Amino acid sequence: MPYQKITDKTSPQYQLINKSGLINVGEDGLLYSIDGYIGVALGSKYGNIGDKFIIEFDNKRELKVIKLDEKADKDTINGCYHRSDNSMVEVLVNRETAAETYPLAINVWGDFNYSDKFNGEITNVLKVVE
Repeated sequence: MPYQKITDKTSPQYQLINKSGLINVGEDGLLYSIDGYIGVALGSKYGNIGDKFIIEFDNKRELKVIKLDEKADKDTINGCYHRSDNSMVEVLVNRETAAETYPLAINVWGDFNYSDKFNGEITNVLKVVE
């Protein structure tokens, strides 16, 4: 999802992404916190905007993410999985830059399931306590 679609300047999402100085667009078009967590949207089950998580995959990969947006409860099952495609994680991107790095994900598939960073079945989501 292009992060520029978050336009409510009073929302915690907008504030964190645009005003905090803690989130930057990487050279690959993904959003990153200054400590290296990738910006994503998750359902309400997974805490608040700004919470950080380690996502574990069945292929033993781990991914550090920060919740920058929340999937609407009306669009999810139990605040977790998206109703239409069963996705749990939605990656926030700068569409133009991400299309250069991940052209198939952005222009063809519409998801990052086949990217080295994101492929595999999610086996666990661990909240990072700071």
